[in-house]
Amino acid sequence: MSKSASSETKRYDLAVLGDLVADIILPVTSLPLRADEHGWAEGLFTELGGACTTLVAARRMGLSVAALGMVGDDEYGLKILKMLDGEGVDVSHIFIPPERQTVLCVVITDRDGQHVFLGIKDDKPQERCPPAWQEIVCQARSVFTNGYTLLDMLDPGDVLSALQVARAAGIPIFFDPGPSVASLPPALLDPVLSTIDVLLLTADEAKHLTQATGRDAARELQTWGPQVVVLKMGAAGCIVAAGDELFRYPGFDVQVVDTVGAGDAFVGAFIAGYLRGGSWQECAALANAMGAAVAATQGAGRCVPAAAQVIELLAGDAAGRLVGG
Repeated sequence: MSKSASSETKRYDLAVLGDLVADIILPVTSLPLRADEHGWAEGLFTELGGACTTLVAARRMGLSVAALGMVGDDEYGLKILKMLDGEGVDVSHIFIPPERQTVLCVVITDRDGQHVFLGIKDDKPQERCPPAWQEIVCQARSVFTNGYTLLDMLDPGDVLSALQVARAAGIPIFFDPGPSVASLPPALLDPVLSTIDVLLLTADEAKHLTQATGRDAARELQTWGPQVVVLKMGAAGCIVAAGDELFRYPGFDVQVVDTVGAGDAFVGAFIAGYLRGGSWQECAALANAMGAAVAATQGAGRCVPAAAQVIELLAGDAAGRLVGG
């Protein structure tokens, strides 16, 4: 994988495939919740979730982005469209099939930064992706998708075909399997891993796949197909294996408010660093700063902090030059 982005003029910096989710957020005093006990919630509100947070983080970094996904023809789907459009995301390619329900995620968070996710989706068959999406993918400088996309509303064979089209066109592909890695059978996961360029996942997810930890897990995952592996380790930063390069970049010390969406935003910033020609060290610094900024903020989606807060955390680090406006 070349460490320089293509100079060819593209319509988008980033196309995000799938996982358009509405989060129903319920902040509570403390977790866990126990049967027959009573407590207080601090409100109930709807926010962008899933890969929508990656889209917003990319916009905070100044990237031009397009959403290629599906929402239901319901109030939550309409909210997603309106909120993404308000953030400057191109929503014109989003597919709205009739009689489908938008994927929801009930997110229960507490004051210690803990959270619980409860997914809600209909039981209807997966939908074929619009053929035009393959053309849109080729109009982007990079493509991102995640594990939820392979399990939710879109036909996984069509998702893989879109990734293969991107690979044939020389477009770098970023993939984050997420917590759904435990549910992804090899028949789905293996072809994706052999197609992508950059794999981003938590240390726990890497251990689930390899039974190894840290640098050993990163090196083993490189042999599965991705040229670059990024292990997200929360407050401890991240480990990056890129070609012969292998290093850990430390995290940033912040007061954690809510970790929801920090990993999704990390991805958007890492991709921005790559597209702007940053070194792998600089990409890691930028992504860690974005993840920390989100963790220090209540909520994800549109609550992703502005670029100025990321620059402030970087405190003069050379990666600050990669932040757009």
